[in-house]
Amino acid sequence: MMEDISNGRINCIIVKDLSRFGRNYIEVGRYIERIFPALGIRFIAINDGYDSLHNNSSADQLLLPFKNLINDAYSRDISIKVRSHLDIKRKKGEFVSPAVPYGYKRAETDKHLLIVDDPAARIVKLIFSKKLDGFSNQQIAESLNKMNVSTPLVYKQEQGLWTKNAFQIYCNPKWYGTTVRRILENEVYTGTLLQGKTHRPNYKIRIPVDRSKDEWFRTENSHEAIVSRNDFNLVQNILDSDTYHHAGRNTVYPLSGLIYCGNCQQTCRRRQSSGKKGTYHYYGCYLKNHRACCKGYTISEATLIQSLKDVLHQYVDDLSNLQQVFDFLENLPARQNGSEELSQELMHMEEKLKKYRRLIVSLYEDYHDGLLDKDEYLDLKAAYGEQIEELTNAMETITERRNELISSFVEASTQVEQFRDYLESPSLDRRMLVSMVRKVYIYPKNRIHVVFRFSDEFERFLSILPNNSPLADYSKNLVGKEVVG
Repeated sequence: MMEDISNGRINCIIVKDLSRFGRNYIEVGRYIERIFPALGIRFIAINDGYDSLHNNSSADQLLLPFKNLINDAYSRDISIKVRSHLDIKRKKGEFVSPAVPYGYKRAETDKHLLIVDDPAARIVKLIFSKKLDGFSNQQIAESLNKMNVSTPLVYKQEQGLWTKNAFQIYCNPKWYGTTVRRILENEVYTGTLLQGKTHRPNYKIRIPVDRSKDEWFRTENSHEAIVSRNDFNLVQNILDSDTYHHAGRNTVYPLSGLIYCGNCQQTCRRRQSSGKKGTYHYYGCYLKNHRACCKGYTISEATLIQSLKDVLHQYVDDLSNLQQVFDFLENLPARQNGSEELSQELMHMEEKLKKYRRLIVSLYEDYHDGLLDKDEYLDLKAAYGEQIEELTNAMETITERRNELISSFVEASTQVEQFRDYLESPSLDRRMLVSMVRKVYIYPKNRIHVVFRFSDEFERFLSILPNNSPLADYSKNLVGKEVVG
């Protein structure tokens, strides 16, 4: 319209009322009072009875800004109500985004609930499975293209879901590594709903602003999971690892991204060397220019694999005996079930809680005997009530922390049978290693230190065992293992 005005094709603008022209009172005022008069444009708002050709009285000039200000305030009020309503839905775990994640669809009975879309969910599972098997993001994308799998955008269009975005500029959309990575990094596939990552501070700002992670709306188990939490966490660790693909190989080497220098902590690289006995491979600490970084920190691949096999067999044997730990915990009183620090803190809080409850009882007796007047009684009762509420909340928080530690430990134990199946394989494969091992540090003279996948969980679990527990030393074996090959 402004282009036509500049070209002289328009000399009058007519709107139903001022709110139809705009609700930003500053911009509306600038156009009506400055830009249009300067361009010789007549402006008419029918319902408001405004005509720039005739309404030049001081009353009209005074009333116009007020009408624009009221329209602006109305828009602001509606915006606040809508944003508040959406935040309430997000807190309740209701899905409010207009775009449904690939692999899910809206439930017919509740548009705010996600349910699994089986055809797309199978592709999501395939993508995660291939990643665990050592394929790169681009190789996964190429295999999907060879299988003629529709991209998420095309699939939604085939399902009759209208979708518009920048990718529509391509006539024949294909899978790319970035598309695969977005799926691999999306936590929605674990059944967790993350919403409100961006927001608009007010109705006048059209470009979304990122929120900090602690302000996101997170809802656990809001819908059915497509991949397990354990597999999702494994994939995130793989994405953060150095998994270089050698030319001519479909997948990475089984140990790729898992071997680290015990001296400088950087990822070790696989090298090969030829000698009288043939070609052999080894891992060492090297810079990108192939120069040795930490001399002596090398180990042959064959020695490393054999050492890992021995360590992992022992690891699974230790995990198999976890029932002893659970039996031990079930037979402990609740107070002894925590770490010494948590137990002492809980005991102290329990004593204070009993003290304040006794004081409230004595307050009523003093009030009944006339030692306290009504105002004094109510003030003291309210103060003690606040103390009781704070202590109760603090004790609940500590108990939740302890339960979370135990649940994370239980999660590790559920992998035992799967780990046993892995070890029946004659060779170490990629999925087996990333499922059981987090890092392997190498040292001179073939010494290695293996950090197991659930080491953090086991370390936290050790903190809730009493110091004199015979299981404390036993559980330390599940954190890490050091051996000489």
